[in-house]
Amino acid sequence: MPGNRLYLQLLSEEALDQIEETAYRLLDEVGISLQHATATEMLHGRGCRIEEDRVFVPRDVVQWALDNVTAHTEFFNVDGSPGFAFGDGQIRFHNSGGPPFMFDLDTGERRYALLKDVAEVTRVLDALPNVDVVIPLFGPQDVPPELLVVASTEMVLRNTRKPVSSAAIEKPEHVPYVVEMAAACCGGMDAFREHPTMSISVSPVSPLTFTEDVTVSIIAVAESGAPFHSLPAPSLGASSPITMAGALAQQHAEILASFAIAAAARPGTPVVYCSRISPIDLRTATSSWGGPEVGMTGACAAQLAHRLGLACDCYGLSTSSTKLDSQFAYERLANAFAPALAGVDILSGVGGTESGLVGGLEIAIIDDEIISLMKHIVAGCEVSEETLAFDVMKEVIPRDGVFLRERHTVQQMRKGAIWIPAVSERTGSSVDDTETGVVARARARAKEILQTHEVEPLSDDVSRQLDEIVERARSELVRA
Repeated sequence: MPGNRLYLQLLSEEALDQIEETAYRLLDEVGISLQHATATEMLHGRGCRIEEDRVFVPRDVVQWALDNVTAHTEFFNVDGSPGFAFGDGQIRFHNSGGPPFMFDLDTGERRYALLKDVAEVTRVLDALPNVDVVIPLFGPQDVPPELLVVASTEMVLRNTRKPVSSAAIEKPEHVPYVVEMAAACCGGMDAFREHPTMSISVSPVSPLTFTEDVTVSIIAVAESGAPFHSLPAPSLGASSPITMAGALAQQHAEILASFAIAAAARPGTPVVYCSRISPIDLRTATSSWGGPEVGMTGACAAQLAHRLGLACDCYGLSTSSTKLDSQFAYERLANAFAPALAGVDILSGVGGTESGLVGGLEIAIIDDEIISLMKHIVAGCEVSEETLAFDVMKEVIPRDGVFLRERHTVQQMRKGAIWIPAVSERTGSSVDDTETGVVARARARAKEILQTHEVEPLSDDVSRQLDEIVERARSELVRA
């Protein structure tokens, strides 16, 4: 990590030890509800105890699992070319996923998201410089529920060339279709297995429950060769203890258990450690994704993940606000800053609001601006002979004291010495600017991208293959 980068540690080594130890005790003494006979037998064969409907996972089995998964660190673009790799001190970002509603770009009104909206927002995300991985932002409501994952993932593959992730998997029968589509785009299944171009997330059910669909989905992802992102989402006070420490220990146990299932299905499965802890609103008994606990637990999760030698993906650009207002801004900035300073590898949430229920193209534009601001701050203050600029001062101060025209000023501005916003308001904006306010300018910028940004089209052969896969999924998955 660069020496000048700002860095924050929320947990001491002793606290990390205690959380890990509690997670190990949960797996060994409380166990997991594993509702799948084959997976139960696989873990029993590795040394787990079976008592009635619970599987107890001892410490040595957890260690075996960690020894038999690999850290997912390299990301490849849709066509299989290199994308980026974790470990260079940079924070990466990806968008939120799954909201059924969106803010209409023309009216600003909340409405159901459609498949065409997935295509359009993907093109916007493809154009934004601070979005590194693209997933289907919306859960389109104009396709049959059984086809939603496949159809929305197809729209992403057609409208970006960045690294991608499928929509989160809830049914194992969706895995072959999304993997086959990704493979078609990068040269076939052998090419996909060598350089997987799509990661896939599956969510254990908190607390410590692996339903049949969840378990078979994890196994299907592992066997496909795709990177597996374990995505538990405990809610403080509802599906986990109300304390952050307790929720972190439970989440840690859920992730380790999911890695054990993946490793048993296919040793060597590439994995990422994910954190999605949210507080409960005690007045409504619903998860509130604007609470600061989202970012704080994400920062702690980054420390836990890095202890295991794994990358961490956590939620950060999150808010409970129903409008693009001041609450929207301060909640998502606070929740993103804590894990960013803690060294998280990739942050989620771009484009979403209202606790994950609503998304918007203009939100993605605003988030790209927030990210650029955060990156500027997290980078810290570089101190070097060049930035101290003694020789420049020695020449300029006795002359006229004006630094604006100096070559040093131009060179350092090009390197990002001062943060320059794209849609934020600044004093001195043109009086002819008819797009007043950040939201209005963000909407105008989104429309401009849709009019001007071109994504390289897939070849006719690949496009035909995607059509065939989606039609086959429609005929095999959608009930008459």
